Amino acid sequence: MEIVLADSFKRRLRKLGRRYRLIADDVEQLVDHLQEGQLPGDRLQDVGATLVYKVRLRNSSARLSKRDGFRVVYHVGVTAITLIAICQKPKCADVQSVRIRRLLIELGLN
Repeated sequence: MEIVLADSFKRRLRKLGRRYRLIADDVEQLVDHLQEGQLPGDRLQDVGATLVYKVRLRNSSARLSKRDGFRVVYHVGVTAITLIAICQKPKCADVQSVRIRRLLIELGLN
């Protein structure tokens, strides 16, 4: 299955990459799991009928626990998996379903 990074995801990844040098490696591990057919994380129920998951990623740069790392939201489609959002905990208290729905509409994934 093809892994696609949304433009908003790429922008946020670049911004976080300035501060956390190993973030690309952390995301690459997630991409490897997705390409193997695994769907890590928790499925979000309140964003409609689409398959959207939220997964925790370890922050290798900061040496924090997985709980204090990053959150990645991804959409599972028929032909591709799209990484749509990434944020750093604890700065983003929770990835809001309204924001996720808006991103899905912008990307045409709903």
